[in-house]
Amino acid sequence: MSKLPVEVTLGRRLQQLREARSLSAAELGRSAGLTYQQIRKYETGANRISAATLYRLALHLDVDIDVFFDALPRDGRGAAPGGSETAPAVPTILSAIDDPEVRRHFEALLQALAARR
Repeated sequence: MSKLPVEVTLGRRLQQLREARSLSAAELGRSAGLTYQQIRKYETGANRISAATLYRLALHLDVDIDVFFDALPRDGRGAAPGGSETAPAVPTILSAIDDPEVRRHFEALLQALAARR
């Protein structure tokens, strides 16, 4: 089975989120009931991540599931509008904030700024 851009993008995001929390693939796998090998296959895009598994991983990483989809193309052809390959996406940055209260405040600030457009 060939790698599809969606699987590769979801896998990269999974790896970014895992590393932002200083978790090894083995640690995340154990907490989510998966093997180290399966986490690595997801991260490389070799295996597709089911919706149920993606949901479970989001819970174990303490992120909203939509964080995984922010980097996916919106037009079906290229990068998401405004996306950047060099800078991490805002959800990735927010997900790296350990304190849930601080994270909520930043999210509220960003929503308020976006509403002013």
